[in-house]
Amino acid sequence: MTHETQDVRTESDRAENGGCTEARIESIYQYLDGALDSADLAEVRAHIDGCPECQSEHDLELIIRDVVKRSCDEKAPRSLKDKILHRISELKTTG
Repeated sequence: MTHETQDVRTESDRAENGGCTEARIESIYQYLDGALDSADLAEVRAHIDGCPECQSEHDLELIIRDVVKRSCDEKAPRSLKDKILHRISELKTTG
């Protein structure tokens, strides 16, 4: 894990996240986003596998992302696409 962020959280802060720091929780989001290099990816995966609290956070985030993805899966009407393409065509010929 990169060490750019210093851990200045107190023991009570850690207790809120089951003992894990906010930076550790953030690394779960980076892991799910595919934003980690291979070394960090392996470290975060190993931590998730061994930490029930982080496993829960990981699973919850997967559920949230799935729900958001499904709710955003609506397609625009064909008529809208046709209007946009027509307007683009007009702008190309006049511009």
